[in-house]
Amino acid sequence: MEPNRTMEILHQRTQRPTVLYLDDEPGNRQAFQAAFRRAFNVVTAGSVEEALRLFEHHDIHVFIADQRMPGMTGSEVLALVRHKHPNVRRMLLTAYADLDAVVNAINQGGACYYVRKPWEHREVVEAVESAFRDLVTEREQAVYTARLIQSNQQLEFALRQRLIS
Repeated sequence: MEPNRTMEILHQRTQRPTVLYLDDEPGNRQAFQAAFRRAFNVVTAGSVEEALRLFEHHDIHVFIADQRMPGMTGSEVLALVRHKHPNVRRMLLTAYADLDAVVNAINQGGACYYVRKPWEHREVVEAVESAFRDLVTEREQAVYTARLIQSNQQLEFALRQRLIS
């Protein structure tokens, strides 16, 4: 992989995670922004459409969706985001104990964490930081794998050249 890509990965290790929080209630979005703005970069959306537009303008690392929203459940949104942005870490947040929602969020949406409302500040921070570390590690592994593939191809080429001569 190119040195620029390696520098990008190293920068991510020191970067703050960017979290996109989707909730149809403005008060919840405001509270989330106020609670976590010091811990990570927070972007909020009030609708699925707005959230999808924000993915185009921000490097989102973690996506958190409220379960109960008009038109589409949080589990369904997580599945959509998983399809469109598979490398983003996804979490479900809800005030309701709904086992089906949790199962769907994990199985269809690939959720890495489930958070109950009202959230515990420390729990959310730790979950986001853990998800971000996993994301950076995955990206680093992709860089190293690409380097190994490239090195292997160069060795195979050199071996073929040696066998020909």
